Amino acid sequence: MRYQYSRAALVLLALGACSGGDSLTTPTGDATATLTVAGAGAGSAHVASAPGVDPVVSCDLAGAAATGTCSATYPIGTVVQLTITPGTGATFTGWTGDAASCGTATSCSVTMSTNQTVTAGLSSGTVSSTEVQVVSSDFYPDPSFGGTGAVIWVVEVRNPTSRMVDLAEIEITTHDVSGAVLATSSTFVGPIPPGQSRVSQDLADYTGNEATASFRVADVQTGSGVDNLGGAEIVSSDWQADATGKVVNWSVQVRNTTSTELQDVAIEFSTYDATGKVVAGDMAFVGPIAPGETQSGESIAQYHGTEATAKFQVARIE
Repeated sequence: MRYQYSRAALVLLALGACSGGDSLTTPTGDATATLTVAGAGAGSAHVASAPGVDPVVSCDLAGAAATGTCSATYPIGTVVQLTITPGTGATFTGWTGDAASCGTATSCSVTMSTNQTVTAGLSSGTVSSTEVQVVSSDFYPDPSFGGTGAVIWVVEVRNPTSRMVDLAEIEITTHDVSGAVLATSSTFVGPIPPGQSRVSQDLADYTGNEATASFRVADVQTGSGVDNLGGAEIVSSDWQADATGKVVNWSVQVRNTTSTELQDVAIEFSTYDATGKVVAGDMAFVGPIAPGETQSGESIAQYHGTEATAKFQVARIE
């Protein structure tokens, strides 16, 4: 017997053969991937996604801690542009993880092909008191200074880091022959550019029993990041130790290399003995100086009789 089948029946039979007898399934929804923002280092920052792509990333980073919306899920193929804004005193050092290809760019586009984790490197921009170094120092008890006596002390401080030091607080403690503490005083040195040193001289209380003194970095202040010391240059300088008058006379000529008038340029003068140990420090202000013009200044530093060399530096510009 020969059977007749309708066209619809034939189609149903073919589908059954191809499916192997299995039931039909409903396709799942669109695939997604999750973006996670993290931080590393001691600094702080805010990371935000560009408008137009939802959900929005708005993440506050403080070192490894992350608060706010720091994780979001997107359809596969979505491009999310992230922008980082470092916090006060912080420095963005670059992206790592799945955004490493963006390097140190503050804006980075991430394509959501799979789950992505991006890490923002952050430096606090601070310098610890253990990093700044007292490289040279001396003290001179003077019973006649000011009528009541004083300990004149001088210190040279070096900044070996790559960051600007606004001010370094330096502390002196004087001792008698037994090591007992007589007096403590402090002064501030700075700004100190990266890799450079600066000198400061100050006074401490006098007792008449000073035998030794110790110096230490008590505190370091950073954060301004301002280095405008290149706005002036020393074009000539001279100094002369006057043993008769017990003074060191020094003079300097300073040029304004900027396009605006400089009100005051602080020039630091320091003397050293034959071994390179700091002997004395002084400062004079030169100005105002018109753009491209040169101005002279002079001052008198203390004389100790061991002066062999001297250094002139632009210490501050206002």
